[in-house]
Amino acid sequence: MAIKAIVALAMLGAIAAPAVAQSPADGVWKGTGLQVGRTGVQSTWTIRMTVQQHGKSEIEYPSLGCKGELTQVANGVEGFEFNERITEGNCIDRGRIVAKQRSGRVFWFWYQPGGGDADASAVLYKDDLYAGLDVPGF
Repeated sequence: MAIKAIVALAMLGAIAAPAVAQSPADGVWKGTGLQVGRTGVQSTWTIRMTVQQHGKSEIEYPSLGCKGELTQVANGVEGFEFNERITEGNCIDRGRIVAKQRSGRVFWFWYQPGGGDADASAVLYKDDLYAGLDVPGF
């Protein structure tokens, strides 16, 4: 009888918890951000965004020395939106990021706190697509 109980407990322990479905947006996305004004490109910097729809998402700007946390505030068929909180470095805090995923890319837009129009943009690619590319800052 004790052996049956041990076998039953072992079988229960072997049953895995249901996996949380992974979104196609999940993963590490990289690219170069652009801030463009009336006179043209004002600045560029590297971006590394880690998205976990059911976990902790993060943002890094390696060439600027900044890192932050992303809180997802919207998720739709075509994209997602985050509030950004900078936790390390001297970057503008409390921005908003809107990201639209299409054709294996993320079209990334950053808005200043309380801003209306996008203040910066980028096209981000999945981390594995960067393998073998010579991209400064990564």
